[in-house]
Amino acid sequence: MNSQQKRYVSLFCLIPVIAVLLGSCAETKTAQCQKIFLITKKMAEESATNRETKDIKTVLQVADAFEQASEQLKKLELKDPKLTEYQQGLAEVYQGNAETTRSFIKALETKDIPTAKLAQEQVQQIGKKEQEIITQTNQYCQEN
Repeated sequence: MNSQQKRYVSLFCLIPVIAVLLGSCAETKTAQCQKIFLITKKMAEESATNRETKDIKTVLQVADAFEQASEQLKKLELKDPKLTEYQQGLAEVYQGNAETTRSFIKALETKDIPTAKLAQEQVQQIGKKEQEIITQTNQYCQEN
């Protein structure tokens, strides 16, 4: 075997090692799930803390938090296609929650009761959709 052939054999033997090293650098499904969970957990805590508030300023701060969570979700760089789907769904839900909450407050301030009731119903529907997506995400993340 000449030196060039030896070099090719050596390179050929290194290919699996490089592949393993590159694969280990890729983010695991668990790590990607954790990124989503950190954001959703923070929003759940924020919502629970302020669920019964009657203070308009606080409600608008929660709407801001939903919007920020939506933006954080959109910025996540996930590789798993299913997690990307859940990420996008939650980002839409949080953005929708922020917008609907602001509409609700505006309707209350202008004493537009029909719009306020509609916004309240929309927030409830958004909350159900959020729970569905979170449940699906949890189930998917628990699969091997």
